Amino acid sequence: MEFEAKLEARPKIKKDKSEQLNKQIMKLYFNGGKKKKLRAVDFVGTIAKIDGVNAEDIGIITIQDNVSYVEILNEKGPLVLKVMKNTKVKGKLLKVSEAFKN
Repeated sequence: MEFEAKLEARPKIKKDKSEQLNKQIMKLYFNGGKKKKLRAVDFVGTIAKIDGVNAEDIGIITIQDNVSYVEILNEKGPLVLKVMKNTKVKGKLLKVSEAFKN
């Protein structure tokens, strides 16, 4: 009897926890990478100097040969994007935009 009741019961749909996390993360694209001698430290230092942003708001930094991606956490992405358009990283003014989601 109890077994048959379990068979007929519908499973509860769990809410996706990562979906809520991803809303707070904005991935930024920079047009400079290893060939421009950029390192993760350069991005952390520059972004952490922005008012209202600290090192804990910076997520995963991916540096490739010609491009870099920096994840900004805690819904501070738009602020960082706006400020970084006119800010130099290691003496170089890089183009910055929101990265396309895959």
